[in-house]
Amino acid sequence: MSWLVENGLALYGAITGTIALLISFVSHRHNIKKDQIKLAVSYSEHPNKTENIESLNCVNTEHPWNQQKFVEVYLVTVRNLGSISAPLQDVGVMDKEGRKYQALVRSPFNNMNFLQPLTKSNSEALEPKAAKTFPVYLNRGEPIFTAVSSYATDQTGKEWRGGWLNTIPYL
Repeated sequence: MSWLVENGLALYGAITGTIALLISFVSHRHNIKKDQIKLAVSYSEHPNKTENIESLNCVNTEHPWNQQKFVEVYLVTVRNLGSISAPLQDVGVMDKEGRKYQALVRSPFNNMNFLQPLTKSNSEALEPKAAKTFPVYLNRGEPIFTAVSSYATDQTGKEWRGGWLNTIPYL
């Protein structure tokens, strides 16, 4: 007991100094992770996938210009779970062989809407805690593919992968 009376102030200083050091370290780690991009990626079939594929396979011999050239088959949803804006470079789905099928976005050009890959569009960054859905199309003449995973590539080049829509956490 006499040791505690004689060294109490030193013991108090050691304890508070250790706690302050731990708080400073945890705060530093939190600030580093706070400035990183974190994405959740998922995909689902387009609600009208079957009808879209049937209309793509339909042949109109009287008016070939009325035939559809491509249809939506999958929807890829990208959620920004981080606390900073996330510029996206590429989004799409992959089949079991690892082939990538890019999502296309509408880009206005001379008052006309053209579909183009995300890499060629001037799309804005995905804001924190926001989500955006991108359609993946099947072109006429291409074989029908089955997606097994989805991906998104951010501006740093990091690729984020995801699965079916129900496999990601809800925001």
